[in-house]
Amino acid sequence: MKPILFLILCFSIGSWAHKKPQRAYHAHSHGHAHLSIAFDNLKGQVEFKSPADSILGFEHEPKSDQDKKKVTDTTADFESKIANYVQFDASSLCVFAIKKIAMVPDEKQKSHADFVAQYDVTCSKPVLNTRLILDFSAYKKIKNIETVILIGELQLKPEIKSDKTTIELK
Repeated sequence: MKPILFLILCFSIGSWAHKKPQRAYHAHSHGHAHLSIAFDNLKGQVEFKSPADSILGFEHEPKSDQDKKKVTDTTADFESKIANYVQFDASSLCVFAIKKIAMVPDEKQKSHADFVAQYDVTCSKPVLNTRLILDFSAYKKIKNIETVILIGELQLKPEIKSDKTTIELK
């Protein structure tokens, strides 16, 4: 299932980016984040990616105690608060399992890094025909989140601002 969801996300993102180049962002654009949500029945994946500066306030390798603490604290937030940032309807009884949370250096531009968080999601009931609330307002440097949602035949690409946003999964 994982390779299928990954391929669907890649083709969908590429297709939308090609159709709407005026809205496509550089792969590393401060203030912009990317959120991908894909479900196959009751199992899904969530991936959040943002320039590290928008989440941590810096992109260099953390060397000072203060920078290391910021990475540790932010990682802990994404471990414990993901269900607050990405809120599936309570009736779906969704549980997040962490796959990866990390600051990832850009191999091409050494002065850049991204903050990446990936999760597997398992729900007891379908998320289709429910509501999804996205709330990354705790991260003030994020101005918008380019979002892709794939659930069965449903394909959504809402562009989310930094405010709390409700999306109908219909």
